[in-house]
Amino acid sequence: MEKDYVTAETLVLVKDLLRKYPQWSHDCIAVVGNISSKNVQEPKAKAALIWMLGEYSQDMLDAPYILESLIENWDDEHAPEVRLHLLTAAMKCFFKRPPETQKALGAALAAGLADTHQDVHDRALFYYRLVQYDVTVAEHVVNPPKQAVSVFADTQSSEIKDRIFDEFNTLSVVYQKPSYMFTDKEHRGPFEFSEDLASLSVGAQSAENVISAQRYQENDNDLLLSTSEKEENGSSAHYGSVPSAYSAPQALTEAALIDHGSSAFTSQSAFAIDDLLGLGVPDAPAPAPAPPTLNLNTKSALDPGTFQRKWGQLGITLSQELSLSPQGVVGLTTPQSLIRHMQGHSIQCIASGGQSPNYKFFFFAQKEGSSVFFLVECIINTSSAKVHLKIKAEDGSAAEPFSALFQSALLKFGLP
Repeated sequence: MEKDYVTAETLVLVKDLLRKYPQWSHDCIAVVGNISSKNVQEPKAKAALIWMLGEYSQDMLDAPYILESLIENWDDEHAPEVRLHLLTAAMKCFFKRPPETQKALGAALAAGLADTHQDVHDRALFYYRLVQYDVTVAEHVVNPPKQAVSVFADTQSSEIKDRIFDEFNTLSVVYQKPSYMFTDKEHRGPFEFSEDLASLSVGAQSAENVISAQRYQENDNDLLLSTSEKEENGSSAHYGSVPSAYSAPQALTEAALIDHGSSAFTSQSAFAIDDLLGLGVPDAPAPAPAPPTLNLNTKSALDPGTFQRKWGQLGITLSQELSLSPQGVVGLTTPQSLIRHMQGHSIQCIASGGQSPNYKFFFFAQKEGSSVFFLVECIINTSSAKVHLKIKAEDGSAAEPFSALFQSALLKFGLP
């Protein structure tokens, strides 16, 4: 390759290819071995070449000597990124070919310890102490067995990136993946697990059992973590005293949600009385049309993979906040109690999690006689009696009627 910038971009690309497809290493290394390090000046490209020299030093005969020549010109390397890669590559090469690399590693550590850049100095000191303590331990730390990269950061979905940002100042930032991808279930937070729903026949069952529409296999992608926690849900994390809306009569709240025609009826009656008194009031306007009715499929079914795909493809149609009734707060001791209740209203739960006072659910429902699905993320904080809803609908015109049905069912939870 005669063009330096083409060579530079190729090296960066080859490094990424080897991280994702390590089985191609022999073919790629054979080509990279013909590139002279003197012809590579771009810092990112030089760092990529040095990474390959360290990672595949067992397959590149000249790797220790190329690294040694680069280390000898340490002061000429102005990019900290290159010097950091030199330190790591020298360590990796030393573990695989110690006699040939011992001198180069000593020079690299000495140069790194004297480096004015804090990151370079700290890494050199860290490596020096590791080797001094135990070479075997150092190898496990610096050059452990690696898994192929499945997804690069620039191709991650916005929801995954938001989740990582929500876990800022944790190892999620270091690993560039949400915590549920590298922690065991028992160590996850209250929202960070999915739950199998047992399939039981309807009949004389104990109250502890869960009645489910179908049995779902546990999903490795954890539906509860595929969406990020937005700022609008931040208030649910504050466990203060219950606001005044908590004690509002449930009947009034429900009526405000589902009775849209009462005000029009009252207004029409007043017009009729005024007309009987001969006040010359003009005819009353026609009452507002009743909202469209919506019936749900009582036997809707959706597998976790399809649910997750639909959730990622659909935008949020409605985002709402409401108050849970006092009876509902008392009744919500476990997720299963609400799951059973919503199933009685043809609304199925595909995943749930949490523990008091925070619960999180993913519901779905299907329009009767149609393939249209409604997906719901429902976050409940029993301390504040607040419910946050996000509704995604395949038919936007039916979102409002479905929201009314869902909220009506939710507000009936806990009632005798």
